[in-house]
Amino acid sequence: MEKPTVYLDTNVFSAYWHEGRDVAAAARRLHTREWWKHERQHFSLFVSVTTLNELRAGTFRRQADCVKMARALPRLPMTQIAKQVLDMLLESRLIPDTKPGDALQMAVSAAHEVDYLLTWNYAHLANPVSQERLQSICRSLGLRAPLLVSPETIPQVRFGQSVRRRS
Repeated sequence: MEKPTVYLDTNVFSAYWHEGRDVAAAARRLHTREWWKHERQHFSLFVSVTTLNELRAGTFRRQADCVKMARALPRLPMTQIAKQVLDMLLESRLIPDTKPGDALQMAVSAAHEVDYLLTWNYAHLANPVSQERLQSICRSLGLRAPLLVSPETIPQVRFGQSVRRRS
């Protein structure tokens, strides 16, 4: 039986390697590392070229570690259907024009019908409004929307939760 699929947003890698003293960032690092250590083996993980491009942009501490970690994972390509999802996301203003990377990552994960989009971005991605609107867009295209989750909210086998989504 195939494993459930997870698309990893750029900020998951950043959170994993974060070294700052900010309490909220430290909590994200802890949750990300716990999920990576205990749960990732229950899923098939994916990124896209957008993830890699965002990680390569600018300069930040542990950047090479972030890029190396992401490069080790299979990439989902930008397809014609992903372009359609992207256009609908931008038209609907679900993702602000100023955040094209967020829209691209949501579009790729939706077009490939991954089970979960794992992110720390609650503002534009992992929230009930975005989930509902993404489901509507995907339904109109005959797609199954990914569940928008964080390392805190994705189902976890170690807690006795089923990671499988119903068909």
